[in-house]
Amino acid sequence: MTATSATHTSFVLERSFKASAARVFAAWADPATKLRWNDCHAATNATEFSMDFRPGGFEIYRSQLPDGTRLAVDKVFLDIVANARIVFAYSMAANGKALSTSLVTVEFADTAAGSTIKLTEQLAYLDGHMDIEQRRRGTEEGLDRLLLEVDAA
Repeated sequence: MTATSATHTSFVLERSFKASAARVFAAWADPATKLRWNDCHAATNATEFSMDFRPGGFEIYRSQLPDGTRLAVDKVFLDIVANARIVFAYSMAANGKALSTSLVTVEFADTAAGSTIKLTEQLAYLDGHMDIEQRRRGTEEGLDRLLLEVDAA
């Protein structure tokens, strides 16, 4: 029998935008817009992407890194409150090997200067995989591209 394990951790990221919460939320909800900013590996293009943005809807993302690693992300949207909150769970695999599962909550709020988001990711790393700094950095890079996407419009 193969030994299995799960290691749990989490992180929280916050961003401020000049754009309204509705504009930032729309960038998460629209598949074409989301595909432009969301990839955590900026040098990689999706080889497959589909999104059904509704509670119970799925997002499928596939890509291949320059080193040949095939990434697979399977997501389900658990809760969506327009312009206020998105909760989703996702699993990540590399070359068919499960790496992690996560629960993510994204909270949107209008401010006098525009809006803010707070992203909380709770992770279960599987069978010895651990890349928390890389995961956090990739998520930060995606949020930086989101900022450019919505504040430029």
